[in-house]
Amino acid sequence: MVDDQPLVRQGLASLLALEDDVEVVGQAENGLEALHLAEELKPDVVLMDVRMPVMGGVQATGELRRRSGPPVVLLTTFEEVEDMTGGLNAGAAGYLFKSAQIEEILDALWRVHRGEGAIHPRVAQALARQLRVPAPATAAAPLTEREQEVLRGLAAGHPNKRIGSHMGISEGTVKVHVSNILAKLSVGNRTEAVLRAQELGLL
Repeated sequence: MVDDQPLVRQGLASLLALEDDVEVVGQAENGLEALHLAEELKPDVVLMDVRMPVMGGVQATGELRRRSGPPVVLLTTFEEVEDMTGGLNAGAAGYLFKSAQIEEILDALWRVHRGEGAIHPRVAQALARQLRVPAPATAAAPLTEREQEVLRGLAAGHPNKRIGSHMGISEGTVKVHVSNILAKLSVGNRTEAVLRAQELGLL
């Protein structure tokens, strides 16, 4: 848990520690300290503020990725597109706001731990507005009704299992649909798929 505000850091760490299957192994007040602790403690996931003195969350995220360190979920108060693009480009696996409920933060931590992404829909929408480039609808192959439904689940930030449960199909089938969506939209991951779909007016 990394945050330069002690009350925020300690309060959130206390809430997370109440969960039987979560252990907060360390706390840092800036990105530089987080790098040292991550190397020493080998956490599964790092939950990190974006704006901090000494070293901010974006720079620390990039350095952790360079070192093949644990995945990072960035948590911030600010909705600045520059922070969002910087964080995701640095390799953040998740991006949430401090207004999130503790359940949402826990869900994001588990999803990232499983190797999934956890990007808040407002982040995807803000990036889409900022990065939108003119593109005709024919730039992507048409999606089937099932793929469009899966795409809406991706935009909502839902994991494959939840999407499958909602649609009444298996998690494996959802993965197939996701692969088809990525191929048709010519993108490499779920976040890019949502951004591309926004550009094309598919969402």
